[in-house]
Amino acid sequence: RFFDDATKKSVYTSQSKKAEAKGKSNCPLCAVGNNANKNKIWKPAEMDADHVAAWSKGGGTNVKNCEMLCKTHNRAKGNR
Repeated sequence: RFFDDATKKSVYTSQSKKAEAKGKSNCPLCAVGNNANKNKIWKPAEMDADHVAAWSKGGGTNVKNCEMLCKTHNRAKGNR
């Protein structure tokens, strides 16, 4: 149910590189908004690993189903 540290680090690194190249936030939900954080690159400790497809709905705990979200967006997302 929880992502291991290697998966989180891998996803964080990949997601952050892509975000920096686009000049966007590495939190995908911040990046699409019109808020003060739309260009912020969050540090790993400021983010949580999230299941893209909810674990409770059959989503796997693997690199393909992992994205890093800022803690605020991850907690707001809930079980969606």
